[in-house]
Amino acid sequence: MSIPRQAWVQVVCGGLLAAVLATACATSGGGGSPVVQPRANATAADYYPLANGWKWAFDVEQDGVNILATYVVLERSGDVAVVQAGDEKLMYAVTPDGVAQKDGSMMGDYVIKNPLRAGTEWNVAGGRAKITSVNEEVNIDSVGRYGGCVVVEVTRVSPMRITRTTFAPDLGPVALEMQVQDGQTFKTTTKAKLRAVTKPGDALAP
Repeated sequence: MSIPRQAWVQVVCGGLLAAVLATACATSGGGGSPVVQPRANATAADYYPLANGWKWAFDVEQDGVNILATYVVLERSGDVAVVQAGDEKLMYAVTPDGVAQKDGSMMGDYVIKNPLRAGTEWNVAGGRAKITSVNEEVNIDSVGRYGGCVVVEVTRVSPMRITRTTFAPDLGPVALEMQVQDGQTFKTTTKAKLRAVTKPGDALAP
């Protein structure tokens, strides 16, 4: 998943998404609830559901500032989804290969791609993406416990940076961490974890 900087710095009262993993896979609570496992033959589209009505709210820490970021699926027409992210509208294509960004009629980077197995790699602008795990477990107070989570690690240059996004089955992105090279080390600049989610048909928004 790709999150524009403007979406992170947008302070909102509604609820949506963030995309950077830093052990947000282990938020407290829900220890006794059953673990939701992925369905048989789940695909990339099941890990980033983009039907009309999905909403995600994320707690984001960026450069020491805490904000709430939201993503809302405004429209789904065929394989194209329109997502409101702060003041921006983003487009995604849901294809048999996975979920990719779109810019008009042009296909962009895949944010999650089939086959969903550790080691799957693909090119992105300025770098490379790789699935590093398909068996993470997340525990989110307001949502519950999910197993079989997929971690996508994207490495880009100019500047050198690494973004890790965790996707939960039939839930979407739940955590993200971005690290940027600072001299000989990497510095975490952005972290996000899912606070709440509204699925299509739910009575109340987060």
